[in-house]
Amino acid sequence: MSGLVPYSFETLEDVVSSEMPMLIIEQGVYQGVHFTVAVERLDWLLGKIKAWFANRDEVILVATGRSGKGNLGFIILEWEYCHIDPLFLAILEDEELVEDYSVYARTEEVE
Repeated sequence: MSGLVPYSFETLEDVVSSEMPMLIIEQGVYQGVHFTVAVERLDWLLGKIKAWFANRDEVILVATGRSGKGNLGFIILEWEYCHIDPLFLAILEDEELVEDYSVYARTEEVE
């Protein structure tokens, strides 16, 4: 289904992410996405994502690393008190370099 989304990780700089509308959700709720890519593409993609979300304080880079069994790299991002950008999810769905992804929601941890 490649090509349905007019953007990809190759063209992220064409999108001004700070102009994307923030879809607010309940206070104390985080939405997150975990996705995997070939390990040799991880550093390149991580650089793209950091640049894209540099001015987005509500987007948190939770973790990056390598899977234990396969030769996959992973990235975990969370959106604080707002929905994950629909365009970002569409890119994950359409982008061939993304092996797989999952979306989750969690409540804020209370200490």
